[in-house]
Amino acid sequence: MDFVDAIVLGIVQGASEFLPISSSGHLVIVQRLLGVEEGSLTISIAVHFGSLLAVIAALWSEWWLMFKALIGRAGTENTAGRRLFLMLVLASLPVAAVGFLFKDWVEAAFSSPYVPGIMLLVTGVLLWYADKRQGVAGLADISPRHALAMGIGQSVALLPGLSRSGTTMATGMFTGLQREEAARFSFLMAVPAIFGASLLEGIALLTGESALDLSASVLFVGVVASLVTSYIAIRFFLSFLRRGRLVWFARYVWFVGAVVLALTFFG
Repeated sequence: MDFVDAIVLGIVQGASEFLPISSSGHLVIVQRLLGVEEGSLTISIAVHFGSLLAVIAALWSEWWLMFKALIGRAGTENTAGRRLFLMLVLASLPVAAVGFLFKDWVEAAFSSPYVPGIMLLVTGVLLWYADKRQGVAGLADISPRHALAMGIGQSVALLPGLSRSGTTMATGMFTGLQREEAARFSFLMAVPAIFGASLLEGIALLTGESALDLSASVLFVGVVASLVTSYIAIRFFLSFLRRGRLVWFARYVWFVGAVVLALTFFG
């Protein structure tokens, strides 16, 4: 893998992680087009780390609210921050459980040429139905019901092709959250999910289960490309949700899913 490959993968990860179009599905497709080994953990860690940094920077006010609440005294603002933090912890439990209990099964799904295409079509269906919902609850009103539903959605979205952001946002909207607030909480959920997955991959490198197969400079380029693209994608999507419709993303993933399945069957 060279610098161009790292930049392309970083851009694809950054755009598709936070737009509801499936980062895993697009990374699988692009890696095959570039001839990059799909089992390369080092580039996966790098581009996901860039996304992690971007969501912390883009939603700094929410992270700062939670941080102040955890170290501060009782008060209205701190109560809201602690509640948001607890809901984030609750929402992160399902994906941790599924990732631990069904790790081998999920990894096997990534080797299937059919799963990404099918799950992209499913993503489109979720976005199409979510586009018809008009929730009223905001982040201050988020409840265990919202958090758990979005957490279950995130655990299912471990399947390649099923958008993590699209699935979590859709389940949040199905349970009554406003679309922009559902997207914000979905982005917050990405941090523990990405951190946990990267930690497991990092342990695999340290224990020798996987080899460090790329140079530091190539990995750095991948991190920067992912960070910049992820930040732009987050800001764009939050702005888009104030006036745009999710059906446009549904049509896009339907098209991509159909192309992937066509290439799989006839390529």
